[in-house]
Amino acid sequence: MDKLIDEKTTLELKAQFAAQLKAPVDIKVFTGSVITDPNNPDMLEINKFMVQLVKELHEIDPRILLEELSMESDIAKKEGIKTSPTALIGYDMGYKIFYNGAPLGHEASSFIETILLVSMGMSGLSAESAKILSNIKKPFSMEVFVTPTCPYCPKAVILANQIAIQLKGLAKSECVESMENQDMARKFGVSSVPQQMINADPKTTTVGVQPERTFVMQVMKENAPENYGLILNEMELEKKEKEKLPDAPVAPVFLTDSNFDGALKKYGNLVVDFWAEWCMPCKMLAPMLDEIASEQKGELTIGKLNVDENPATARRYGIISIPAVYFFKNGEKAGESVGVIPKLQLKERIKSALKI
Repeated sequence: MDKLIDEKTTLELKAQFAAQLKAPVDIKVFTGSVITDPNNPDMLEINKFMVQLVKELHEIDPRILLEELSMESDIAKKEGIKTSPTALIGYDMGYKIFYNGAPLGHEASSFIETILLVSMGMSGLSAESAKILSNIKKPFSMEVFVTPTCPYCPKAVILANQIAIQLKGLAKSECVESMENQDMARKFGVSSVPQQMINADPKTTTVGVQPERTFVMQVMKENAPENYGLILNEMELEKKEKEKLPDAPVAPVFLTDSNFDGALKKYGNLVVDFWAEWCMPCKMLAPMLDEIASEQKGELTIGKLNVDENPATARRYGIISIPAVYFFKNGEKAGESVGVIPKLQLKERIKSALKI
């Protein structure tokens, strides 16, 4: 089989692994006898692809460890693995992160990102999400159905994997490639992706990428219902407190659909960061904005609005790519900056647009 990862991508991954990979990560790949079955050429190629992909990742960084196992192995039987190929990430480290089917197309990005998160031993979830999930004390599973051509599916898979990392050994995340596992897809009525379920219960089905807090709360409701109402009330009280707009903020203010117009009226020079929890560039930009908020206190106010949790305001301003930073002068938009740029450049754009 020809190389799957081209030279340019190899160099990019090598640099990324060097910077972010911490502990070695084991990847167990399970394949059935079909891998040598000439009567099933499509499945033969998919099995080969899965093994070859992990081999090439190991060649890029030896800390990514490949173990090839059969469907008849003890681990396969213990974990009830029935689809070939299936890959487990970080199993020896105590994680339960399953990929049923090879991570083709867009799903390769979630596979790589999950390896990095497992290696770092951090979920990347918000502190609020981690607190909510701490109420769950019993094992549970999350199933995410995807297709290789779906650009939104990796976000859904990563979120489930993050929960599996946060609740190490308690939560099982299972990415199911629908085209390779059509029997499972038909069984659960998958017609659009990404489709998520909890504990393989069709009644819990959601379609489309779910905001982090929305999905975390659903996971909590299904697995710790006795605490759900209490947590919901606490969150509402915290949100109302955070929505209060201070007179002279020295740190970014919390913006929502409810208080956005109030912020436009209150702050003559308002810089709004449109962001989302799953957006890594957003997290890169956040520290710069925190510093600018402190450095320019008295001259401008920086506000942060989560686009997943506040879709009305995001639609109102036509936000289609994040991070997006909009500059408002006396309630009117005066400029914008999309993507991550150096802090000094961003600061100059803000000062120029707001004339400060």
